[in-house]
Amino acid sequence: MKYLRFLLLLFGLLSVCSAAPAQHVGEWSLEQCIRYAWDNNISIRQQNLYSEQTKNLLLQSKMALLPTVGANASYNMSWGRSVDLQELQVIENKLSSSFGPSINASLDLFTGLQKVNAIKRNEADYAASQQEIAQMRNQISLEIARAYLQTLLSQESLTAAEKSRESVEQQRDRTAKLVAAGSQPYSNLLEVMAQLAAEEVQCVTARNNVTLAYLALRQLLDIAPDIPFAIAAPEIKVEVIRYVESVKSLYDMAKGMPQIRAAEYKLQSAGYDVAIARGRYFPTLSLSASYGSYFTDTRTEDGFWDQLHYNRSPSLGFSLRIPLFQNWSIVTGTKNAKLNRRIAQLELESRQNALYKEIQQATADATAAYDRYKASEHNVATMQESFRYTAQKFDVGSVTATDYTVAKNNLFKAQSEMLQSKYQYVFQVKIIDFYKGLPLTLNEPSP
Repeated sequence: MKYLRFLLLLFGLLSVCSAAPAQHVGEWSLEQCIRYAWDNNISIRQQNLYSEQTKNLLLQSKMALLPTVGANASYNMSWGRSVDLQELQVIENKLSSSFGPSINASLDLFTGLQKVNAIKRNEADYAASQQEIAQMRNQISLEIARAYLQTLLSQESLTAAEKSRESVEQQRDRTAKLVAAGSQPYSNLLEVMAQLAAEEVQCVTARNNVTLAYLALRQLLDIAPDIPFAIAAPEIKVEVIRYVESVKSLYDMAKGMPQIRAAEYKLQSAGYDVAIARGRYFPTLSLSASYGSYFTDTRTEDGFWDQLHYNRSPSLGFSLRIPLFQNWSIVTGTKNAKLNRRIAQLELESRQNALYKEIQQATADATAAYDRYKASEHNVATMQESFRYTAQKFDVGSVTATDYTVAKNNLFKAQSEMLQSKYQYVFQVKIIDFYKGLPLTLNEPSP
């Protein structure tokens, strides 16, 4: 009995463990964040369901080529005064019953190719729905990449702020010693301590920015609050080069992006809708077949199975329907189908133009980010040398504490601007790579 209880307890524990949702352990890479969003984003999951509906419609349009088959059975009872047809006598209050089974089948032989074009249209609709899913994945990937890089920037800014505060703390200690030795006035120490307080405010602001960046990324991924979440901080090797690809060459590489392919499939679908509408002008030819029998208890000389055998009634027929006048509905439907095709054509052109403008903006932003990064890099080198020189002069009393504070603030501002320009440049480079068809990753430098 104890052994059985142990097995039941062990089975229950295993069931709970197997039912627990899988969670990421450790730090999340950019690729893990994107994959998690693809699997859990509500909008993408909704689009997957829409695509499944379109797939079902495609299957149904193919099944419409098959014949329809149905079975019928009827049982009737009648009572009251009735006539005996053999004896020509009126019989009162006689109860009679009859039973009639049948099976029917029908098949459309020709419908103006409407069913064939319906299959092609639904194939295009299903392909378009798949491209819409890919487009949503691309959009969420770019948003996650931006938020991921913003979080990395916030973390790196916090590190820079803490290092800057440590530098001021060291300067405070040196100044305190110089003041104690009488080499500098006490006012210098007060100004350095004020600068240290400002550095602490910068650290608090940087910590808050990290918290807000993580919150934005969590919300974008729809991660539950109880799931531990921290991102990996890969070493981003920034190969600062000016992109020389033309907008046209990038556009040619990006023509196969999902938003363009989806619009192309929708244009194809609209074209098949026109063909379906035109197919209603043609006559329709259908084939029908049936097989039935019946039994009635008024024929007492024959039994149930004998009557079903002798009363068999197979039939085969053809039906031709010619649309002569349908209240102008076929003409109106055809005109509207043509208008929808024109709308789909304009939608394709609109998306192509939008993509071209996006690439134009991306290349311009990449060039601007390159110039800003190079300028900020040179500015940091200059400010570092200026601050080093000012700090040396401050230690020997050649400059005031105000001059030291100004030089320190200028250096921190230059470093912050360089960090921002660095991550902006990385993001713009990733967008250019994205239009080239390369995956979003931070593991390898962009070519």
